Amino acid sequence: MTKSAALVALCTLAQPNAGACSWCAAPLPKGRRMWCRARRAAKRRDKYACVRCGGGRPIEVNHIVPCLGAHGTLSCAHHLENLETLCVPCHRVHTAAMATL
Repeated sequence: MTKSAALVALCTLAQPNAGACSWCAAPLPKGRRMWCRARRAAKRRDKYACVRCGGGRPIEVNHIVPCLGAHGTLSCAHHLENLETLCVPCHRVHTAAMATL
């Protein structure tokens, strides 16, 4: 069993569908096998603006519940519901505030 298949089996939000994203059931872009691009979907959902100040570019995608160094791993922390777009200044403020916790 692949790591992706194992995650789908464990994740309560996963929706295993052949040819569709395992999280949102949207059709998969060319070259993708199980997941759509959640970062792109978060930017689109937030209308390419910072959710804190409404500012524009450049924007970054932030994990609401931090990944704590596990950004490159398959994890439920990467669900669209855990992503938000922030402008660079708001992301810096958010990151600094998280460091004090």
